Order: sequence, then C-alpha cells, then structure tokens
Amino acid sequence: MKSNKVLFLLMIVLFSACFLGKVDKEKGIQFANQLLDDLKKEDYSRIDSYYAASFSENEPTEKKIEKFRRLREVMGPMKSYELLEAKEKHDSVSGLNQLILKYKVVCEKVTALQTLVIINDEGQLKIIFQNFENFD
Repeated sequence: MKSNKVLFLLMIVLFSACFLGKVDKEKGIQFANQLLDDLKKEDYSRIDSYYAASFSENEPTEKKIEKFRRLREVMGPMKSYELLEAKEKHDSVSGLNQLILKYKVVCEKVTALQTLVIINDEGQLKIIFQNFENFD
C-alpha cells in the first residue's frame, strides 16, 4: 500500500513538471498582440512589462524605447500585423516551455518578419527573445 502512495506521488510530480510553466497559446497571442498594438501607437509606457527580467537587465527601458523609435524611423509607421505561426516548444537545454510566434509586420517602408519567444515566468507571460528580419 505504501509503495502505491509513493508511486502515485511520483506520478503527480512528473505530470506537474511536464506542465509547469506551460504557456497558454491564446493568452500568449493576446499578449503579443497587445505589445504590437502598443508599438503601433508608439505607446511605450508598458514596454518593460512585456520582457523577462533578464532581458530588461541587459537593456534598460530608455534603450528599448530608443531602439523601437529607430526601428520606426527605418521601417516607417506600422500599418498592420498578421500572425503567421504559433508553435509551442519545450527547450530541453533551459527546461522552459516556450511559445514561438511569428508575425508579418507591414510598415510604411518595409515588411518585416517578427519572431517573439514567450515564456511563463512565475505565472506571468514574458518575452525572452525578439527578432526582426526582412520578410521575403
């Protein structure tokens, strides 16, 4: 009987470990859309709330804002964005469950492919990676 309890507890631990920190796909997409809406409106007041602490430590708020302003100058104002791909992945190296989102971002001067990697950081969605490249 005691071994059944131990086995049961072990199964619960393993099961919860697999889903711990899982990113809800729909909430992740809403989160990313909110960031893109803020960038489109040039509203940088919540910019730090989107990024994981490690991301913010390496790039202070003012530097992030300046980067987005420079991108807007080069790319032109954002006209629209479209979600192209939403893929869930478990990174075995970091042990993190990730939501990888790819957006087609149409700006006045260029169209870009924007990639965002979102994690569940202590119950809050946060971006740990962001990349812009030319859309082919």
